[in-house]
Amino acid sequence: MKFTFRSGQQPLPGYTIKRGIGLGGFGEVYFAVTDGGKEVALKWIRANLDIEMRGVQQCLNLKHPNLVHLYDVRTDEQGGHWLVMEYVAGEPLSTILSRHPNGVAPELAAQWFQGLAQAIHCLHEHGIVHRDLKPGNIFLENGLIKVGDYGLCKLIADSQHAGMTKDVGTVHYMAPEISTGNYNRQIDIYAAGVLLYEMLTGHVPFEGESAGEILMKHLTAPPDLSRVPKEFVPVLQKALTKNPANRYATIPEMAKEVAAVVGVNPSWPALKAQASQPAPQPSLDNYPMAIPVTPTLIFQQRWADLSGILLWSIVAAAALAGGWTLIAGGGDYSRLWPLFFLVLATSWSVLIPSKLWPPENEEDSWTRRLMHMSLGFAVALFALWLDGYELPAPWTPPAQLKVLQPWPTTDESRQALRQSWVGRWYGSENSSMPILACYLSYFGLMFLVLRWWKTTEKHRSKRVSFLALAAVAIWAYLLLFLLPSIHQRELGFLSMVMASVVCQVTCPWKLKVPSRRKKLRLATA
Repeated sequence: MKFTFRSGQQPLPGYTIKRGIGLGGFGEVYFAVTDGGKEVALKWIRANLDIEMRGVQQCLNLKHPNLVHLYDVRTDEQGGHWLVMEYVAGEPLSTILSRHPNGVAPELAAQWFQGLAQAIHCLHEHGIVHRDLKPGNIFLENGLIKVGDYGLCKLIADSQHAGMTKDVGTVHYMAPEISTGNYNRQIDIYAAGVLLYEMLTGHVPFEGESAGEILMKHLTAPPDLSRVPKEFVPVLQKALTKNPANRYATIPEMAKEVAAVVGVNPSWPALKAQASQPAPQPSLDNYPMAIPVTPTLIFQQRWADLSGILLWSIVAAAALAGGWTLIAGGGDYSRLWPLFFLVLATSWSVLIPSKLWPPENEEDSWTRRLMHMSLGFAVALFALWLDGYELPAPWTPPAQLKVLQPWPTTDESRQALRQSWVGRWYGSENSSMPILACYLSYFGLMFLVLRWWKTTEKHRSKRVSFLALAAVAIWAYLLLFLLPSIHQRELGFLSMVMASVVCQVTCPWKLKVPSRRKKLRLATA
């Protein structure tokens, strides 16, 4: 992503940009800090129509635990408009769903929906339609659902008159009546139904190659509810009906039926009256209850998805190792099992941390690389064991050595080292590098230098990247050339290349379709 402003710049007095965090149809979003040290999100609004700014000002004083707070609207020296918002460190729902291609557990989806419904209800009670609900605008922070990007939403009162040529929403979540330009809060209930469908199945109900095709399906095609758990079918049938008059009248009505399916007991206290009445004293009863999400359910869902990937990796590793043995190995089955287990160990050392790594730390970092290197060390010890070496007992030090140096420097020390139990880890007479050091260096550097986790991302460019395979093969060959003490050199090379294939084949893959990010521009009827 290419941002207009760089880290350290102050396009808005009093706010220092640290990094860009998002690009959207209305502008760019940056993570920034105030002169006093407060962390905020700054949205630079490219378009500045009056209707948009009125929408922002209408939302400035909204306070709800399930809404991303809007602090202020500022103008820079060039006349550009900036929206100062709460910075949410949690991950968006879109990232969570990318890790769950078949949807999340129904209990988890129902819990998240309660927080989403609370936020939508607050907006509707204040006369505001969000009109751009989508996974990228919904965040999960510390177990709490937060809905953002509502500052540029549309006022219900103006929905039939202004802004008809502006972006109304992402087409996958657009209600059919939006095409007529005559809509109300029912479009948010429709979008909430699409989001619930996506959380349960991992897919949106209508997909296509273009925005027009998707919108036409919203207008004419019934949603395929066969993939939805049967308990949710009546709820989604009503929420996704074409006629807005036949949908749920309010979002709390829909949320209560969702809660009843899984036994969640939400609280829907009435919102307090507005400006004409005096503000109530601070109390927990003055605000709707924020709906937390149980971390245990998230962890269980991740493990459930990971277990399926690990099972398929066993099949893929067996197929690759067996195929190589039959075709290129000349039927030498003595190396079949060592190769299979080494490929499997390498694959699991990539798959498990990649799927369980905290989403907020997904970008490349030395912490992540060092963690992978430590796993490479573990694979190295496993490879040594497969080669027939036994781990020496740490409580029986070599009696022959008075001083154990980490690297032999004299002929006497080398000879003494070979005569001790450490000699079992030593190379040939012509090699001055211990086998243990060779194996640790080979597997450690294989895991440290290459970004293995990139081959497990759902939205990678290709299912199997030959460029990634070539990088693994070249780096493995170079290391084997530099580390001559590695035994079974062919297996060491093959295990790395095959592990890269296993990781890419078994991990879910979904190509980013450009039309999914497109927004439909509607002309005034």
